[in-house]
Amino acid sequence: MDSKEIEPSLLEGYSNTVFKRDYSGRFDLDGNGVFVIRGPRQIGKSTLIKTTITSLLAKGHHRSVLYLPLDTVSSFSQLRQLLLQYLQFSETERKRFLFIDEISLVDEWQRAIKEVRDNTKLRNDVFVLTGSSAWDLKRSSERLPGRRGTTGSDLVLLPMTFREYLEAKGVPTPARSDLKEIIRINQQDALELSLFMERLSVEWTMYERSGGIPSVIEGYLTGQGLKEKMETFWDIIIGDIERLGLSRSKLLHVLTYVARRISSRISWNSAAGELEIDTKTFQKYTEALGLNYLVITLKAMDINTGFPAEKKQKKLYFSDRFLLEVLQEKLGISLGHEAILENLFVANCCYAFGRTLTNGLDSLTDVGYWYSKEKKEIDILVDSIPIELKYQNTIQRSDLSSILKHFGCGVIVSRNTLNVQGPVKILPLPLFMAMI
Repeated sequence: MDSKEIEPSLLEGYSNTVFKRDYSGRFDLDGNGVFVIRGPRQIGKSTLIKTTITSLLAKGHHRSVLYLPLDTVSSFSQLRQLLLQYLQFSETERKRFLFIDEISLVDEWQRAIKEVRDNTKLRNDVFVLTGSSAWDLKRSSERLPGRRGTTGSDLVLLPMTFREYLEAKGVPTPARSDLKEIIRINQQDALELSLFMERLSVEWTMYERSGGIPSVIEGYLTGQGLKEKMETFWDIIIGDIERLGLSRSKLLHVLTYVARRISSRISWNSAAGELEIDTKTFQKYTEALGLNYLVITLKAMDINTGFPAEKKQKKLYFSDRFLLEVLQEKLGISLGHEAILENLFVANCCYAFGRTLTNGLDSLTDVGYWYSKEKKEIDILVDSIPIELKYQNTIQRSDLSSILKHFGCGVIVSRNTLNVQGPVKILPLPLFMAMI
């Protein structure tokens, strides 16, 4: 089969979609790196691999490219044998590109990678490995010291932020800004930013319905039913946890508890007590959900050290808006608009500002929330800059008081108010989300 026949079959599903995520430029293929891509299932990791393979085929690479999905490989020894057979097949190639999908399905996969990197010509080639669990990928990839090559790195593919959603649709966006730039915005900047508002508000309404999973966005844009997709995601949630040897019934109790307490501060001890399980068990389940990129653990930040205060209460959110739809359907719970909106806001902030996402969503160290002894809260704190969601028609002076008293400056994210005259910048939610 020649490359012209291979390319359409690789990308048939992606090519036929209305909504297309941009997967280009994710890794450097010039060196000899081992890239480990983490992220939840159904997020597009396989599509990322296939688009990269297609670009290599278009450049004339044929025998030098291997695509190996591991859903039928049962052991590391079988994986090693397949890699050695491929090396024999491609012996005359100057450089090879090996794409191994869902490698975390194979126990001790790192033993196979280690052996071929140590003892064969594959040490000079590019490996791209994907998996859906930060726990086993992190544990295994850390057992490859000195074998990651000159350009290898960990990558994470997560639900799309609002800005990435806009870029995929070709919608004009304001310049990307970090928080230090946002708190320096002046009145002239605000006039320019206001020109984006009408279109951004329309797009936000659509994004708020779908969330950031490409296949779900596709369903909303084309009017397709999402019942089948909902069943798929539910099976993924249950299956991933059961694969770790955890209980389905305990998982359902934990998911129900977390969903009903979005945006609330939670103590592990009190949560365990309410669920009538021990504290370590509750923590084990939330950790497993975070390592599988399903639940975000937002920790209270210590403004003196800039690091999470591990002993303080946590807040838990879900990684994508569509998961809330699945939970409402499967667990028979009802979530209000306010909880759904805050979940979407927090997830976007974590993805935009988080720098430790490859470790899982339970291990964020640079994005958190804050509360004082007087129980005053700030929704998001990043690099000591506070961000507070106030989704209401009017922003009062009192809404700025906690930020002004404890931080001096920051950002209020409003429903439709744009006011940048003081040290606290007030930006409408669609605009702020598009800027980060």
